[in-house]
Amino acid sequence: MPPITRAIVMLDQASGALRLDQSGQVLGLDVAPGLSAALEASRSAFAGFEITLVASQTDTSSGFSDNILKGFEQLGMQITSVPPITYAKDSGDALAGLEVPRTPTAFVSADRRLRGDAEKTGFLPAPHPLLLPMMARGHAPIGARLTGPRDTLQRFALQRGLLPMSFQPSQVDDDWALIALMSAEDLAEAAIAQFGVLPLAYDPQTEDLLWARLDGNLDEMRAALKGRSLVYAEQNQVLISLKADEDANAFHVHGAHGHSEFLAPDSGLLQPPRADGFDFETPEVGRLPEILESVRVRPDIRKAILRLRPSCATVTASYKSDLDRYTGVTDLDAHGSIASRHSAHPDNKRAEAQLMNDLRAMGYSPWCHDFTHAGQVHSNIIADLPGVGRFRIRREILERYRRILRDPRPRPWNPVIREIERDFPGQGFGERLRALSDAEIRYDIERILKLEPWFPWWQLKCPMPGLGARIVIVGAHMDSTAGFEPDYSAGSDAAPGCDDNGSGVAALLSLARYFRSLAGQLTHTVRFCFFNAEESGLIGSKAYAAELKSHGAPIKGVVCADMIGFNSDASRLFEVHAGYTDPAVRDLSIPLADKLAAAAAEYGVLAPAQIYKGTSWNGAPDRSVYDGAINRSDHAAFHQHGYGAVLASEDFFANYATEPSADPNPNYHRQSDQVIDLAYARDITCAVGRMVTLIAS
Repeated sequence: MPPITRAIVMLDQASGALRLDQSGQVLGLDVAPGLSAALEASRSAFAGFEITLVASQTDTSSGFSDNILKGFEQLGMQITSVPPITYAKDSGDALAGLEVPRTPTAFVSADRRLRGDAEKTGFLPAPHPLLLPMMARGHAPIGARLTGPRDTLQRFALQRGLLPMSFQPSQVDDDWALIALMSAEDLAEAAIAQFGVLPLAYDPQTEDLLWARLDGNLDEMRAALKGRSLVYAEQNQVLISLKADEDANAFHVHGAHGHSEFLAPDSGLLQPPRADGFDFETPEVGRLPEILESVRVRPDIRKAILRLRPSCATVTASYKSDLDRYTGVTDLDAHGSIASRHSAHPDNKRAEAQLMNDLRAMGYSPWCHDFTHAGQVHSNIIADLPGVGRFRIRREILERYRRILRDPRPRPWNPVIREIERDFPGQGFGERLRALSDAEIRYDIERILKLEPWFPWWQLKCPMPGLGARIVIVGAHMDSTAGFEPDYSAGSDAAPGCDDNGSGVAALLSLARYFRSLAGQLTHTVRFCFFNAEESGLIGSKAYAAELKSHGAPIKGVVCADMIGFNSDASRLFEVHAGYTDPAVRDLSIPLADKLAAAAAEYGVLAPAQIYKGTSWNGAPDRSVYDGAINRSDHAAFHQHGYGAVLASEDFFANYATEPSADPNPNYHRQSDQVIDLAYARDITCAVGRMVTLIAS
């Protein structure tokens, strides 16, 4: 390919996120580490290389201005008058506002549909900005699977700057397997280093990879996926490529349980997560006693919370009404009932909007975490109950600077620096700030005040968590599918998804209402996450987990609820999935599983939890070696980034001979998924709530 001389980068999950207030006004921009690295490499190695950042029209009504991007001039980004992209499904008009490139120009987008349109327009597409330095040298990216010892392979990938998409133990030998994007030179160096090398026969510039995982033998899987572009296969999973005009919605095998996992290029996948919150014994914070005030939860309140076990009827009083609204039984909003929550269906946007409304009505300040997929912008819906932490910067100081920093307009910084010297005497911050360029000062002040982008501090209605408060994520996917129906059309057909996953949506709404009564009484932040596009390959949760990892979010633990409602017998068995292919991550997850099992036992109405601790899809029903939910629900997105996470679900997978038979939902991914055992689902909800209370206290 010819060396590129400029690039147009779409603002999405791979490149960065806009800071929006609740009215949609643009207040700023957080550039993703991958884009920052690409900009730095391009600036240092390629004189005159031009990068233009473009937002989608659906991200903001106000568009970009010179003021918004003022802070990123030092990165060498060129701001032009390129019109915003309008996402238009099934249309090539999305890029109509862009001129046909006269010189070799890259178009970077996480969305393969846009990349396909860009190629037709004359651009050289790329799925991630970290590929720009390679393309500037005239090298096209290659997808490959490398195998070798874990530490050696990881070190090689980091040294060579490979762009990982998956890094897990191999299913066919004792090595680890890395699926990554790289240059032909990198591929040759991997062979010289004696790694196992398998080039993958697909075009990463216009195509994406998807793991198709099914219960059944490999021959059955191959037959079921006939017509798909098979790239690689091993036990229980097949790697397929999706072209720009294809999607994963048709990936289903009638009569078999299965799931898909989208492989997104993720520059942070090989990096260790930040395991803790801020260390307040460090000299830096020790020098700031004048502006800190202790806000620890009083010991008597903490003890009372730890003893508190509210009645399940109280916690889940609105469970049925929430379930009915989000599964089409009753009206969701003023426009009536919905037919489907599938990400390709227009009712999905209505569900997003109503979740925001419901959370605001509870007293939260929710926000949207946007990502692109299949020619559309989707949102994960997020809301926090902020933890008090151990300390906080005095409210009057913090609020004053919050208002200054959220204003995107350039300002004279000398008066602000003088205020900082007054508020932080003897710290040397003024001298440090005066040494920076105007474009850098704003972001350094944010670091001084611990204003981290993993919390939308620029939304003034969002109360700030205390310093040292870690995050307990409680998640459920909000979308649905009826993909097992013959000739199912995701964009138009009904998919009520009562069990999968209306049961989880109703659980999170119940817990969000209950936890409002604990506002200001928990040490750690409880974050409610309604993930979108799970049925299309865990896309929403993977985008969000990657963003949290890139910003160093202090995640304490993750628990997701997916299919917690089907129960056709009297056994009342339920599952807790802590298993993962990496034993170290599995070991971080087991204590969370034990806490959930203990919380359920306190209520005493469910059978003892079936805890899955395995590291393989094989070996059923031995739960010590097998976990059928590995990489099959949203908790997997956090496992892949090194966080402890568990999944609560109904009795779906194989049981021991000494136990009642497994009780999988026969309506799985069908339009008949319209009924659940309400009492059973509510009991699992309460067990999750009790577990979260204990962890967040």
